[in-house]
Amino acid sequence: MDKRDWKLLAKLDVNGRIPITELAKACRVSKETALYRFNKLEREGVLTKHYPFINVYALGYLTIRVYFELQEMTEEKEKEFVSFLDTKTKASFIFRMDNVHKYGILIWAPNIYDIEKKLFALKKEFGELLTSYTLSVFCSYKQYSRNYLFPFDTKRVTVDFRPTKSEEVDKEDLQILKALSADARMSTLEMSRRTGIPQTTISSRIRKLLQRKILLGYRSEIDFIALGFTNFFLELYLKDNSEVAALESWADASKNVVWLQKIIGPCDLEIEVEVKDRKELEQLLNDLRSKFKSIRKINFWAQEYKKATYLPA
Repeated sequence: MDKRDWKLLAKLDVNGRIPITELAKACRVSKETALYRFNKLEREGVLTKHYPFINVYALGYLTIRVYFELQEMTEEKEKEFVSFLDTKTKASFIFRMDNVHKYGILIWAPNIYDIEKKLFALKKEFGELLTSYTLSVFCSYKQYSRNYLFPFDTKRVTVDFRPTKSEEVDKEDLQILKALSADARMSTLEMSRRTGIPQTTISSRIRKLLQRKILLGYRSEIDFIALGFTNFFLELYLKDNSEVAALESWADASKNVVWLQKIIGPCDLEIEVEVKDRKELEQLLNDLRSKFKSIRKINFWAQEYKKATYLPA
């Protein structure tokens, strides 16, 4: 890839719905060249999907994550387990971890009782494999642009998900959000064909969803693994809360941080990073330890996402 490919990725990283004409202008190429490069990056698997940022708090949902500690199982049984997480628990995110908890899921649920029903069903089906599970509730979380990828300075973009009052949405709003979740680059004409909603109505409703902060923007998913990077999950255990704000500011400025979560759960703060190798990870960990004396322990492990969807089931 050359600099123009990286420039195109940088723009899509923070706005997955950016029109091809704007991409062409940003990369200083013709519209035809921008479209060719975009399609090439999709064919090569560098661009894997395009999704919206949906404020699930505004839709009245809690964000719950569950880790599962499992006994050893066959490859076939593992496939059955992942399929159950996908189809029965309706997990929005499924990830495999390189630690004692082999799998984890993230679910957006209207209340904790909905989670209880899903866990009961899971235990009924896989109780002989399930050693234990750990549940966390997200208080707030952030997702960051992947500035570490780009060989030039780009503006650090943060999408902040914090509790807010619930907003009323109707069937047409939900149809539009569902269509955008399937493909954030879907045209309003195609959405109209699929939903039966007039194209002008769709355009108007998308603007209103953005104004009401139900829709927070769009992003294109870049296959960082194909580009030679690895995701590591960090659990930070603190002596007190005196440096939480400073730690958050550190994450805001660190180009390798891609997620930050404040939770009610086993630790105080969670940070996800993407790095080139273990050496780069160790440098990042040493930077944390040297700057923040309230950190008493950091647990970390590699993890791989098996599923990622962006609208509650």
